[in-house]
Amino acid sequence: MSKRLAGRTALITGSSRGIGAAIAQCLSAHGAHVVLHGREHSSRLQSVCESIKQQGGDVRIVIGDLETEEAPIRIVREAYAFGQSLDILVCNAGGGRGGLAVEHDAASVNRILALNLRAVILSATEYARLTHSPHGRVIVISSGSATHPAKGATIYAAAKAGAEAFARSIAQEVGDRGITVNSIAPGMTQSDMVVDPRWAEGVGRWAALRRIGQPEDIADIALFLASDESRWLTGATLPANGGLITTAANIIARMSG
Repeated sequence: MSKRLAGRTALITGSSRGIGAAIAQCLSAHGAHVVLHGREHSSRLQSVCESIKQQGGDVRIVIGDLETEEAPIRIVREAYAFGQSLDILVCNAGGGRGGLAVEHDAASVNRILALNLRAVILSATEYARLTHSPHGRVIVISSGSATHPAKGATIYAAAKAGAEAFARSIAQEVGDRGITVNSIAPGMTQSDMVVDPRWAEGVGRWAALRRIGQPEDIADIALFLASDESRWLTGATLPANGGLITTAANIIARMSG
């Protein structure tokens, strides 16, 4: 396998499972020194770490609750300090999507915004302050909810839309240093957060590729954005949803077909 990221260091937030773990393993397989992140030390996080080590990868762990104000900045600094370099930042951590807007109180809204939006802003801004890498990459894992929100994900959708807007904006600030900033907006992706596999399978039938995504599908897109091959792409959001288009016309056509 080619080592497209040899010698580069990548921090992936929320990398104890699902998309984050898949991205960490993929970047490591292509030569990156990987810094895993979790809210706390857990068996899942340690399992990802051991898996990467068994494949010969160089891996570290940083811990921090991204809902706090200090953790996003601190973990970027710690990741940078490991090798006095941080080439790739993947803002993957997120969650807390459930509930109608009227069901959230101020504290709940603040938690969702803190994890899905404020943490992205603080960590990416600190990365921009620190990095001098000629291969600087920021990758924000957004969601299809940012542009096609589902009922019951209103606050989460707003936070993800804000994260995409931030990524587009900061791309303009750091572009003259060769740093690219892009987002990936996954559609339905298999993980332990999908509570009803039958429902997920039903959603997959609406996609052009007739299935839901796997974490590895998103990881391969992240690899492209982390590599030199994406050097002319910045300020973009890539929809990673297998061609899922939930417009009325598309639904009617599928039902009639």
